[in-house]
Amino acid sequence: MPFVMELQPGGFVPAVRCDHCGNSVSAETGLILWSIDSPRAIGSAPVFVVCDQDCADALAARSPQSQLAAIALDAYLVTLVEDSLAIDADAVREREELAWAIERTRDEVDQALD
Repeated sequence: MPFVMELQPGGFVPAVRCDHCGNSVSAETGLILWSIDSPRAIGSAPVFVVCDQDCADALAARSPQSQLAAIALDAYLVTLVEDSLAIDADAVREREELAWAIERTRDEVDQALD
């Protein structure tokens, strides 16, 4: 699964891993690949995430009979978030900051009562 939560010194953060090599994927060089051979009746195709063109070529070589299409990772994510899912990033950040503030306040109250 390319979308993971990585443990960093400050806590867990979202990250993307390459389906081919397992390394971190950057928005600048990452690609989304999918088979255009999927039957139209399915109406969708699973995607693969790769860190660069070399990994895209290596992944494609695993299934030479399949024809793959590609889109830049950053373009895919922007389209997914803004268009397909209609996520308001500012509203999500505001909600999460409020939830974090409430949690901190709850922890401080618990500590004060101990």
